[in-house]
Amino acid sequence: MSENELAVGGNRMRKLNRGAMLLAIYCLLLPSALVSLAYGTDKKEIVRQARQSYYNLANAGMNEFRCQLLPDWDATFKTLKADPIGRDQVLPILRKTHFELLVGPDGASTVSHRSELVPPNEDVAERVRKATGGTEQVLTGFLQTWSGFMVKPTPLPDAASDYQFEDLGDKYRLTIKEASADALILMGRDFQIEEMKAATPEFSATIRPKFVRIKNQFILSSYDGVYKAGSGDPQELSVEIEYGDVQGLSLPSKVAATVRLPSGAVAFPLIFTDCQVKKR
Repeated sequence: MSENELAVGGNRMRKLNRGAMLLAIYCLLLPSALVSLAYGTDKKEIVRQARQSYYNLANAGMNEFRCQLLPDWDATFKTLKADPIGRDQVLPILRKTHFELLVGPDGASTVSHRSELVPPNEDVAERVRKATGGTEQVLTGFLQTWSGFMVKPTPLPDAASDYQFEDLGDKYRLTIKEASADALILMGRDFQIEEMKAATPEFSATIRPKFVRIKNQFILSSYDGVYKAGSGDPQELSVEIEYGDVQGLSLPSKVAATVRLPSGAVAFPLIFTDCQVKKR
């Protein structure tokens, strides 16, 4: 593999981003035109309690936060098996490239970067652009999925919204349907979301999240995603998240994303540093 794989990973992440957005659209923004399906007050109470079981930065007082990002380029380039030009000319420039992210109160995010070094020629410059662009796509995709659990309201629907609720014994299943898309959420009896699916005629996505408990609330600790567009091959992504305390809020401190490509897995380890929070 070469640095081009880094850009390919970023392009794959653009597709993964669509999956994250679908899950947000069809699991959070429920259309009011749906015919209300039968569920009792007890089922509404289950969903209400489940929503309250998830940690939410906006509810904790966050207005926005920004962080500097330090990609572990050495680890990424080991998975890329870079050639001598990549190791000797591209990698030193990437080490001097600084990334910054900003996440707002609704979970919307922006990612930017700047470099201290100028590439010696256009070939190296193009390879640097592909590497930084791929990394920005990975980060943007992560933030879209992560904010759906940690900044926006939980992916569980509002208790009074229109959805089908089923008690499967050891799990609960919530189903949302509309003309162009279906969504499904599987949740354990302890209220942990175990699987989320969204599908349209053109695209399908499945996310299997895992959580840790902090102060009796669930915080997203990792997730696996499988995404498929049209007749294309499924794309797989795994993400692991570590947290730190910033002004009393739990924010990411390390994120390790792995995109699985036909030629092998590409790792994108990221360290979050110098995080600053604005509270309401």
